[in-house]
Amino acid sequence: MRPLLAAVAAALTPARPLRVDDEAGTLDLASQLPGGEPVLVLVREDAGTITCYGRVPVDVPPERAADVTLLAASLTTDLFTTCVEAGSPAGTVLVRGALALGPLVPVPDGRPVLHPDVLGALLLAVVEDVESTVERVLDAVEDVVAGTRTPSEAAHDVRTADLDALVLQVEALEGD
Repeated sequence: MRPLLAAVAAALTPARPLRVDDEAGTLDLASQLPGGEPVLVLVREDAGTITCYGRVPVDVPPERAADVTLLAASLTTDLFTTCVEAGSPAGTVLVRGALALGPLVPVPDGRPVLHPDVLGALLLAVVEDVESTVERVLDAVEDVVAGTRTPSEAAHDVRTADLDALVLQVEALEGD
């Protein structure tokens, strides 16, 4: 197994079940995604990067693809550590997050530069960010596919949901 792929697998194994595809350089990681799909973890040895993909469990019909692409672009402008991608492959919406290790990649003989616990914690932070972003955008994607909200309305609702939740928490505290 390639050094970075082996290090990623070793770092994530204590946290979640996974399946390694050494030939493709990927792992299917058990997830908290709606629908129970795994998070795809793509390890690029040469670039020293690990990219995590979570699929939003909504099939996008061709006639709604343009609106969903607009939604994805609008949502991504407000995200700091993830992005929403639409249409690759056709009919899908993915959330992507990445970790670039650069000089922290394991050396060619496989010795880790980062302790496996540190690498595991960093990777789980990316995975959990992808999972939470999928959950945050799921209703918006469903509504745009159904035609019940425009891409801009749905994106606005995603943007303001965190603020709305915070206002409710403050009001609850004030009521005590």
